[in-house]
Amino acid sequence: MSRFTPGKIHLVVALAGIAVIVLLLFIQNSGQEPDKDPGGPVFPRIYENLVTYESRTDLHNADILFINTSSGENGDLSQEEGNQYRPDIDKDRVVWQDKRSGYWNIYLKNITSGILTEITNHTDRETTPHISGDRIVYVTERNISPDIALFNITTGKEQLICTAPDVQWQPDIDGDWVVWEDWRRGPKSEGDIYVYNIPLNQEIEITNSSSQDWFPAVSDGWVVWQSSKHGDFDIVAENLTTRKQIQVTTNPSRQWLAAISGDIIVWIDERNRQWDIYGYNLSSGSEFRVTNDTGNDAWPAISGKKVAYINYPEKSRSNLMITEISG
Repeated sequence: MSRFTPGKIHLVVALAGIAVIVLLLFIQNSGQEPDKDPGGPVFPRIYENLVTYESRTDLHNADILFINTSSGENGDLSQEEGNQYRPDIDKDRVVWQDKRSGYWNIYLKNITSGILTEITNHTDRETTPHISGDRIVYVTERNISPDIALFNITTGKEQLICTAPDVQWQPDIDGDWVVWEDWRRGPKSEGDIYVYNIPLNQEIEITNSSSQDWFPAVSDGWVVWQSSKHGDFDIVAENLTTRKQIQVTTNPSRQWLAAISGDIIVWIDERNRQWDIYGYNLSSGSEFRVTNDTGNDAWPAISGKKVAYINYPEKSRSNLMITEISG
């Protein structure tokens, strides 16, 4: 297990439906950290040996950093004062939302070439980007309520793939599939999961219930999300080809914020009266524990069998952690 320990003040924003929970965590410097890493880490994303994450200078400034866990190379990708939030990575390309122009827009940086590209340049909000291959998906508010936009890096063309009423947000993308959390039926719906097949130009409704279905993620034709259908949040998965649905967790405590890579799902689990990371293998049908740290473990991300997460051993410290699932 590798540990990278940035420091100082950190703001964690946890979005749950239309509620916003703000946790202020005060972080001290300790251990290894990149030269330009002035704050605590949150929202890590991982692709093989490359990890990117959001790091805060103070309550009004955040940067997008990366580290190569194999070579030790690290740096500040955003290289700009102000706010840069919510990175995502695919191969050596990182995307994030950026407010350097005074408005939230989407930026792309190639770690290998160092080329920075402004993907959007609007006066409305473009946020929470995710990348897969030559495609970037993000939330746009140009039509007042949040919609889902898809951008092709090769062609430079954007399309709005969902402009349904009310809120569509929390998108993810893998290959030909885009998923998001959808509130088109209003607050009483509690949120549903929708997917979109890019080649077929087809939208598919995954859930339509009064339960809370939130925070979807997609990989290799599987969509996972957290659902309150059976009480406290559980993790649910559905195969987008067969439409077979699996209730991944049944523990009476809360399981939430799932991530998926291939046939491995990871999530935050509260069965031990703290936040731990647990996992599930879709191929074998087996559940396993990923972390057993002191304190809370949060914001899991996965690539293959490598898992990045944030460990809070105490209120005064925060660690960026990377571990590998055995077996």
